[in-house]
Amino acid sequence: MFVQLLIAFNLGLFSSLHCIGMCGGILSTLVLAGHDTDQQKPLNKIKKSLSYNLGRIVSYSLAGLIVGFFSAQLVESLANINIHFILQLIAALVLIGIAFNIYGLLPFNRYLESSGMRLWRYIQPLGKHLLPINTFLRTFLFGMLWGWLPCGMVYSALILSLSSGVALDAMLIMFFFVFVTFPAMVSTGYFAAKLTELHQNIQLSRLTASLLIIIAISLPLSSIYFSQHHDHSNAVNAHQHHMH
Repeated sequence: MFVQLLIAFNLGLFSSLHCIGMCGGILSTLVLAGHDTDQQKPLNKIKKSLSYNLGRIVSYSLAGLIVGFFSAQLVESLANINIHFILQLIAALVLIGIAFNIYGLLPFNRYLESSGMRLWRYIQPLGKHLLPINTFLRTFLFGMLWGWLPCGMVYSALILSLSSGVALDAMLIMFFFVFVTFPAMVSTGYFAAKLTELHQNIQLSRLTASLLIIIAISLPLSSIYFSQHHDHSNAVNAHQHHMH
């Protein structure tokens, strides 16, 4: 679980920069904009930004819970073929694909995002019913809605959640992932220029991709290690019990 949270942290850290480019404009235009004097007050803008991002946290956590429930059923029904390890191996390969995308070697994000466009076509029109976004409740609901926007980084985190095999663990992974993006998204409009500059920093991107590959490889390896350690402990305990 620790390794998965570490990966979620790394994904969330890089996604903070990615989210500014993908969702920052939406947040600034639809959520923070407004002609009302009260809505233009800095404190109210911060409150609306918090409401929007709390909505995102709820959506991502809910998605993690759904994926984790499916994963738990899969692990239970296919326990004889160690499906848990297979899911972690798939998650590692997806994360390496994300790293290659960051390197600029493979448009992996595009492949992931295209898979979610069919669902998004049904969800996106619902946002029209929340316009104008002039209350904190509407802002929160809009954030929940926009949490389903197709995003390769989010999908990679969901696949990581899938590899947990436990519904609550999967929800925690998604919560941890989106929570790391929280400061950057809340500060959109204040520090967006600096964050965009970091996003375009080639050295930082390559370092992030390299760390992602290292951590991704450690995911299935840690599963093998803890599995062998658990089996060894069981064998020792069984032997001691037999001697008594």
